[in-house]
Amino acid sequence: MKIFVKQNKSNMKKKYFWVLKALLILMLLDGCSTITTRVEQDIFTITHRDTTDQFLVQNAPGNRDNGVIYPSSRRLISERNMLKQDSIVERRYPDFIRLGAFESIGFFIGGDKQHSAGYGLFGIFPNYEDISVSNRGKPDYTIKGGLYRFGIAEWRLRWFRDAPDWTVGTSMIEIIAPEARIEKTLSSVFPLYLRKRFYLFEEIPYVALTGALGIGYWPSQYVNLSASLDIGSLGGFNLRAYAGLAAGTNPENSIQNQWLNEVDPTLKKSSQTSIFPYVGLGISVLDFINLVPELYKEWKDYSHSGWDVGFIQVAGIYTGAQYSVYADVVDEEGNIKPDAQEQSDLVKGAILRVGNASLALPLDFLDNKLYVGSSLINLVAMGKQEWGLGVLPFRIGFWQTIIADELSTEPFFEYSYYPSSIIHFGNKLNLRISEFLNISLMIGYASGKTNHNFGTDILKNLGKPIDFARPYFGINIGIGDRIFFPEEIRYNR
Repeated sequence: MKIFVKQNKSNMKKKYFWVLKALLILMLLDGCSTITTRVEQDIFTITHRDTTDQFLVQNAPGNRDNGVIYPSSRRLISERNMLKQDSIVERRYPDFIRLGAFESIGFFIGGDKQHSAGYGLFGIFPNYEDISVSNRGKPDYTIKGGLYRFGIAEWRLRWFRDAPDWTVGTSMIEIIAPEARIEKTLSSVFPLYLRKRFYLFEEIPYVALTGALGIGYWPSQYVNLSASLDIGSLGGFNLRAYAGLAAGTNPENSIQNQWLNEVDPTLKKSSQTSIFPYVGLGISVLDFINLVPELYKEWKDYSHSGWDVGFIQVAGIYTGAQYSVYADVVDEEGNIKPDAQEQSDLVKGAILRVGNASLALPLDFLDNKLYVGSSLINLVAMGKQEWGLGVLPFRIGFWQTIIADELSTEPFFEYSYYPSSIIHFGNKLNLRISEFLNISLMIGYASGKTNHNFGTDILKNLGKPIDFARPYFGINIGIGDRIFFPEEIRYNR
């Protein structure tokens, strides 16, 4: 009987995972066409009118005496032609107030202080060793909990006599964790939110005060009332200061209680009530905001703040490392197995960037080509055990267009400070395939070390991190990654 119960829990967990995964995929596939763009058609009828006049003169027949002019017949033939041609012009406009990939908030005030989660500033600098369902928290963490949203969208709400800056929105997944205990975490798929913005500054980057009321219904049932000071968007990056109150419940059969019971089967499952105020600082990436007037500006006339903004960049690289990062040569604790053999693979490592943006600096004497940038996640792996991880690293570079709309190069310097310390510099030669796909040749050098511990799931895949310093070269692919050119940068317009 015990085995049967565990299998049911495992199957239920897998079922929830695949349901959420399917929802994510459907939203992503449908997002670009139905959420982001409004298409309007101007239908014209073009009329071409043409009139042709012909003059026909026929001489009189018979003999004629010199010096005598005979009358002649003259005829005018006038022909009028008309050609009608239909013309359809499509105009594409943005059709959203907000569209974002990820938002996180770190709570300075949250749930029970004795069970503080310690997720770090903005909720994205945690102690990775403590990330698990079984973590019950500690009393000495400054950051008590966090709020996380994935796949955010808001649309204009035309109620209240078309009052300005009201929106209705949702997100694919919302998680509000006041503390480390999983049973106190409120979560929902596609929660419903009403928001009202009061803009203090209507030039990029926008500054607004926002009031919000949200309702979540599954797997938790809750109400979330909040106010925030928002700054952004600038290349998809936003900063927010939040204060709010959340109140809800996790039913006995909720996912939170299922996971809690798997961690400690002795705990009796029961409905859990969670009521807490919160105050925190947040950040969001790939999160774009439009004012209402911008909904009437065509996409082709949009100005952009960054040279490169994208979802994911992944590179396969050759580094000369002894063990490839893809090889199965480490044990459960991340140590190299005694019988491991050196691989001769061409691709030894990988570089991964998620939520990437390179923002142009308005420096006219450099033609606005100098940029600063960052990524939500930055993984640099030279080989097995020779890797480091960065969250919001600092990057500076110089963008140079070689062939308009196609080829560009960007020498860069990048520094990651948490949880690994990495110095990384190099150059990329970018070829834009389309607006959402590009390919690059990369060459560079990376040196780093890690002073923080990671969970076993990471260690058994990448190995226990050690100090590394290696040159590399490879090929990078940008997916959902758009490269802009000089005429599209707003400082050049």
